[in-house]
This record gives sequence, C-alpha cells and structure tokens, in this order.
Amino acid sequence: MLVTYDGIVISRRQVGESGVFIDILTDEQGIIEAMAHGANKINSNLLSSSALFSYSTFCMSKSKLRYTVNSAKPKFSFHEIGNDIEKLALASYFAQAVKFCTPSEQPQDSIVRFFAIALFEIMNGRSLGSVKSAFELRYSAELGFAPNLVACDNCGNYECERGMYFLPKKAKIICADCFNKEYDGEYVLLFPETLYAMRNIVFSPLDRCFKFGISEPAEKQLSSVCEKFFLNSVEKSFPALGYFKSLNGGDLRNL
Repeated sequence: MLVTYDGIVISRRQVGESGVFIDILTDEQGIIEAMAHGANKINSNLLSSSALFSYSTFCMSKSKLRYTVNSAKPKFSFHEIGNDIEKLALASYFAQAVKFCTPSEQPQDSIVRFFAIALFEIMNGRSLGSVKSAFELRYSAELGFAPNLVACDNCGNYECERGMYFLPKKAKIICADCFNKEYDGEYVLLFPETLYAMRNIVFSPLDRCFKFGISEPAEKQLSSVCEKFFLNSVEKSFPALGYFKSLNGGDLRNL
C-alpha cells in the first residue's frame, strides 16, 4: 500500500553503509519509523529529505512490518540549525520531547505545524530562552496539561496589585490577596511580565505563541517555571535538555 504524508524528520539511525531509519513526525499518523534505502549515498534523491529536521512530503510503501520511503520532495529545510551547537541542542531537546509524547500511527492535531514553527523560531534569531519556554508551556497545553492562567482560581480576579502566585503542581494561579502563606506546596510569585508571557504562550494562535518581549529577569523566571511545569507534566527528563543547559553553565541569562 502506498501512502503520502507531509512530515519532519526528528531522528535518524544509520543502517549498514548507506541506509537509514528515520522517525517522521506527521499529523496523520503521529510518529512513523521508515526505512530509507541508500539515503546516505551522495547521489541519492533521499539525501536531503532524510536529513535531521528536514520537512518533506514522503511517499512510502507500507507493509505489515514497516514503512519504506520510495520518494520524497523537500518542502523546507532547517539545516542551518546544525551550524550552531546551542540551536542544535535545543532543537534536539524539542525532538526528544515530541518523540516521547507522540504515539505511533495515531492522528495528531497540528503537531507538524507547531514543531515547524518552533524550529523556525530557533533558526531565525529569537532568544533561545524564550523559544524554549514557549515550546514547553504551549506543548504542555497541547498535550492537555494547560494551567489555569485566566484568573485567580479563588476569587476570579484577572490581576492583582500585589501580584499573582503560580502553583505548578496544581496548575493554577492564586492572587496575593487570596494566597495562604501557610501553603506548603511549591509556588512562585510571578513577575507581571512573566504572567503576561505565559498567557500569550497558552492563549495565542500557534503562529503567535512565540511572539512576546520580556526582560532578562522575567525571562529567567519564565524559563524555570515552564521547564519545571513541562517536565513534571510529562514525568520525563531529556538528555538534550541537560546538554543545552550545560552549554551555558546552566544559566539561560547568557542566551
């Protein structure tokens, strides 16, 4: 059976001298593992399409055992990400997260578009700290873990002069007027900029969720909050994230 899907290569493994297994992120079938015979040959018409983070239209034959790529037409290449080790590490973190969270051969809602937008933001000069935060929080929401950021969970106020507290394990905000100082769980008093950015990330259309300005202190807080929330939601750590943070001594203020 022949099938055709648009997708992005999120990982690849060499097989023999010239073949590769590629994991393709698609909307129609989630993660597809496909064999690309001879893709590593210099004259192969699959060479560019099977590269990491290549966005292509793949024509594949499907058997009971596996998919095999017959042909592919590139739609967009994110190969420039590979020229910068920090950008590559961040993109690899996103790929590991998506691969872990996306089931095989199950339809997904706009995951390819979201992942492509994230890669585009990495490639085109956005603050990597902001891109990382936006990916983590919006992807959490896309997976069904959206925190309640609309208003105080107790009184319903949209804002409070004394500030808003974020309770990551309860996935909600509480205004300072309602917050119980004896609460013994984890909480963060958010900068107004941080809360604004979080609301933008969760509630904006996909193509706008990465578009926000933020100061250095608020960006650092946003990074910490979104990372902890995402990792706690998916209950998983990712090697590429540790490597990305190590490139900056674990301090995203240098991004």
